[in-house]
Amino acid sequence: MINLWPLLLPAAAWSGWWVARRQQAADKPLPQSRLSREYMVGLNYLLDEQPDKAVDVFIRLLEADSDTVETHLALGSLFRRRGEVDRAIRIHQNLIARPQLGGALKRDALMALGQDYLSAGVLDRAERIFHEVLELGGVRETRSLQGLLTIHQQEKAWEKALETLRMLESATGQSMHVQAAHFYCEIAQKALDEKKPDKAEAAIRQALQADKNSVRASLMQARQLMHNGLYREAIRSLMRVPKQDVDFLTEIIDPLVECHTQCGTMDECIRYLEKSIEDAPRASTIFVVADYLRRERSLEAAIDFVAVRLNSHQSIRGLTRLIQWHLDSAYGKVREKLQMLYDITSRFMDNKPIYRCGYCGFGGKHLHWHCPSCKQWGKMKPVLGLEGE
Repeated sequence: MINLWPLLLPAAAWSGWWVARRQQAADKPLPQSRLSREYMVGLNYLLDEQPDKAVDVFIRLLEADSDTVETHLALGSLFRRRGEVDRAIRIHQNLIARPQLGGALKRDALMALGQDYLSAGVLDRAERIFHEVLELGGVRETRSLQGLLTIHQQEKAWEKALETLRMLESATGQSMHVQAAHFYCEIAQKALDEKKPDKAEAAIRQALQADKNSVRASLMQARQLMHNGLYREAIRSLMRVPKQDVDFLTEIIDPLVECHTQCGTMDECIRYLEKSIEDAPRASTIFVVADYLRRERSLEAAIDFVAVRLNSHQSIRGLTRLIQWHLDSAYGKVREKLQMLYDITSRFMDNKPIYRCGYCGFGGKHLHWHCPSCKQWGKMKPVLGLEGE
């Protein structure tokens, strides 16, 4: 059964206010009027789960009493939040059609209708209405710009999004450089997909100009330099990442190893990783160094190195890898027990996210720069601690 109480609260508030206003306007209480009776009819339709009939009643009431505009705005917004966008649109369209509606109330009604269309996915109409609100000016400018920004992001119109972002910064006085850098990165990625490397590289540079701490831009720049065979330059871009945000250290490990391999400087890479283990231990870093020790020395040296580090930096992911290494040299009952432990830990980690949004908690196996859940930019990071790195 649909919960109608959120819709009835503003209705009840309006009803009490309406009766009080009319009682104050006369020397004695007024008998129940036709307006009051019709409002009760509308409430009954809501209680009987006949919202279309209720909307018809409320629209008739609006035509009879102009003092109910704000209540109808709230009613329409509640319909929208309940997912009943068509009914919200009817109410807000009827408000806007009133010739006597002007000033702030008209802007409010237009803004509400734009939000209705945005919720319904009718982006062209929503965009047109938000532009109309902008032309009217006033306190709704910020909300209309935010609505336009949402539309441009959904349509992946990143140049328009950047233009709107600058207007929003001007309207609010707040810097949005982090978001701007992501928009430039989106432009760069689109250019790469279209085989336009020069445009992509220019957009990456703009991203770093907008936000010098853009991890995403540094990683994109490194990948592009590697693609061009410029491994030394790529190493410099990769080494910038931990200084921008140490939580992303694990994202540079594989490309860093590849670059040093191409340059024949793996000793330099290992020294850097050993230093990073002291400053910011990560399971992935520990095992890159351990793999190197396994190749250059022995499996026993690698296992000892991992065991010591995992003792102070506990990680189930690291433990699973260590068990796997022990399996290579185990036999009989010992191997059976180790296999059981390996199966338990690996199954446990299979269901765990590698990345998590620090804003809403959304987790996944892939890094999303734009969180699929809360739509925030740059909030997803590698999971650290016992169940992560």
